[in-house]
Amino acid sequence: MSNTSRTEAQPANTTPSWVSLAEPCFTEVSTFLRSKRKTLTLSFNLDVEAGMPTTEEPVKYKRAQVLAFAQEVLSHAAHRKDMSTLPDDTTELGAVAVAKFLDAKSTHANKSVRIVIRVMKGIRRQVKIDRRAARLSTAVSAGTHWFADGVVDKDGNPRTFVSRRKAVSAYLRHTVGDDWSTKANKASLKDGALAFVRQGAVDASSAQDARDATTPAPAPVASVKSTPAKVSKADLVKQAQALGMSATAANKMKKAKLAALVTAMQSV
Repeated sequence: MSNTSRTEAQPANTTPSWVSLAEPCFTEVSTFLRSKRKTLTLSFNLDVEAGMPTTEEPVKYKRAQVLAFAQEVLSHAAHRKDMSTLPDDTTELGAVAVAKFLDAKSTHANKSVRIVIRVMKGIRRQVKIDRRAARLSTAVSAGTHWFADGVVDKDGNPRTFVSRRKAVSAYLRHTVGDDWSTKANKASLKDGALAFVRQGAVDASSAQDARDATTPAPAPVASVKSTPAKVSKADLVKQAQALGMSATAANKMKKAKLAALVTAMQSV
C-alpha cells in the first residue's frame, strides 16, 4: 500500500461532542428517577454551575444527588415558553415529575432537541465566557496581557488579549482578513505579525523586538523579493493584494507598517 493510501485511510478526529454524550446521560437520569434504584454511575460531574463537564473516571451518585442536580437544571428552564408548565420552585417536583420534564423536547429549525440540553449548552457557553474573562483579568493584573496594533474594542479602546497567539490572530484578522489562517503563507504572516503585537502596554516593544534582543538576527541577505526602499503606497497595496490581503485592510494601514507587513509576507 502506498503512503498516499495509508494517509487517506487514516480516520478523522472522532472525539465525541459534549451534546452527543449528554443526550444519553439525561436519558439515564430520567430512567433512574422513574425507578427505585439507590445509586447511578455516570461519566459526568453533576455540577450545573460548572457546565456539567465530563469526568475522566465514572462517578457513583446517590439518588438524592441525582434528583437535586435534575431539579437545579430545570430551575434554569423555568422561564422558557416551552416549559410553561414548569413551576418556579423546581424543588417542589418529585422524582417522576422531574423525569418527565427532563424528557421534554422543543423543535427549532426542524430539529427536535431535549430542552435541558439547550439549557445546559447556554450555561456552558457562559462558563467559558466567565473563565476567559477571569484568565484575562489575571493576565492584566500580572501585566502579562497583550495588545495588537490597530485592534480596538467597540468603544475604540485597545483590546487586550490573554496570550501572544490570540493577539497575533486578532492582528491578522484585522489586517489580512478572517481567512488568514487558510493562506498558503500563514506561517510567514504569523511571523511578520510579531512586529505588531506588544505585551503589557500599547507602547511596549513589539514581540519581534523582544525576540531580536534575545536572539541576534542573522546578517541580512539580499533578496529580489525585498520591498524597494522607495515605493508608493499604491504599489504597496497592490503587492499586499497579490499576497492575499484585502485592498480595504491595506489602505487602512500606514505606509511604514504596510511596507513591513508586505516584506514579512514575501519572505516565504
